Amino acid sequence: MKTPVRLLMPLLFILGLIIIWSCKNEPEPTPTPVTKSSAKDITQFSFSALSPAVDAVIDAAAKTIKATVPAGTDITKLVPTITVSDKATLSPATGAAQDFSKEVSYTVTAEDASTQIFKATVTVDKPINNGTVYIGNLDGNFYAIDALTGAKKWEFKTGASVNSTPTVVNGVVFFASWDKKLYALDAETGAKKWESNPTAVVLLQPFAAPMVVNGMLYYGGEHHLYALDAATGAKKWEYMNDDVYSWQASPTVVDGVVYATIRGSSGGKSGLHALNATTGALKWHQPGIGISESSPAVANGILFAGSEFNGFMAIDAQTGAIKWTFASGWVTNSSPTVANGVVYVGASAVANSNNDKLYAVDAATGVKKWEFRTPDGGPDYSSPMVAGGIVYIGAGGTLYAVDAALGTKKWEAKPEVGNLILSGPVVATGLVYQAIGKKLYAYDAATGAKKWEYDTGRTIDHSSPCVVAKDGTVYHAGISGAVQ
Repeated sequence: MKTPVRLLMPLLFILGLIIIWSCKNEPEPTPTPVTKSSAKDITQFSFSALSPAVDAVIDAAAKTIKATVPAGTDITKLVPTITVSDKATLSPATGAAQDFSKEVSYTVTAEDASTQIFKATVTVDKPINNGTVYIGNLDGNFYAIDALTGAKKWEFKTGASVNSTPTVVNGVVFFASWDKKLYALDAETGAKKWESNPTAVVLLQPFAAPMVVNGMLYYGGEHHLYALDAATGAKKWEYMNDDVYSWQASPTVVDGVVYATIRGSSGGKSGLHALNATTGALKWHQPGIGISESSPAVANGILFAGSEFNGFMAIDAQTGAIKWTFASGWVTNSSPTVANGVVYVGASAVANSNNDKLYAVDAATGVKKWEFRTPDGGPDYSSPMVAGGIVYIGAGGTLYAVDAALGTKKWEAKPEVGNLILSGPVVATGLVYQAIGKKLYAYDAATGAKKWEYDTGRTIDHSSPCVVAKDGTVYHAGISGAVQ
């Protein structure tokens, strides 16, 4: 028998209500809790813009980042590439330039808002020690240049031109500037150690090279010859014999005696002086040499120096007595060099006498061994240096290499036209260094082949290079009075 439709509908309705009521009374499922990440590490830190790229070492436990970059890298504006944990953020952000000359802190913030600080430090690798050349220019800049490559290591700015030839002793480089100060700099970094007080140490025309011996620095001033403490710049003593003319040539110190000249003539007070190096007391004075800018050289008890009008002389170092005079009548501002019993010196012409020459003279007798004419001009202030049987001297605008025994030319170099050489060459580790115009040049000492050049931007005037080889040996120009 079929159920009537009118009875089925109410039953279905009631059944639906029962189902809906049952569903409403079932408990809803509990949602799974979401855990935020607490990861807050720096996983990678690199300077990808450097060539080659540098990856830092990350110490996750100590929370430190350490990187070493190549020598010469400017670390004041390095841009790091940094990777952090997933879902973490970083401050300062990756790709932002930072000054890594000091420690830089990075804060990593995890997704759960917890933080961790990492300390980043960058060290600059020490340069390969190829030796260093030191020199100044008319802009007042003083340079330290790689002796092998010609790359600049550092520069130091003074208040006026640097015409002085530097000297290096015990890791300190000494020189004078026309701002009327003597400077002592750390030879490796260029950091200033001291500068002289212009009111206490009065300089006039500081062309000369300081002479540093036994912890004392000797230098000629406007009217006084000064002795300073090389470590501090404090004045130890001063000596004056003329209140008109200045001391301009570089002093020479040998066996406890300072030899220096007053450039000028005032009542016979010009000429060569010998002073006690410790006290400044006068030992003797030789006015016969006259006006001189030639730095004296001493060998075997004999002192050699040139004059602007009285030729070239040999003087007894103990008494000041003149032993012999050579070639009176020509200008010798060039400082001599003595090697193997021969003294080498340059002379410039007087009144168009065609006497621009390099001379080799027997040191004991004053007898000429040979002469070499420098056709490009006179060796006005360039002083000869001897190495490997070759004499090197700048004259006019040309650097000459001359056989030391025969006086014949080995080679010459004239890289620029119209520039005079007013400084001396230095020979070290197979290279000869010479300033010409605005540039410092390095040539192969045997062949004259150019190795490199460095443009200082302005003329190098009178400042001769000083070279410290990688083994620490110091090579000075002849203008410093050194005997090679």
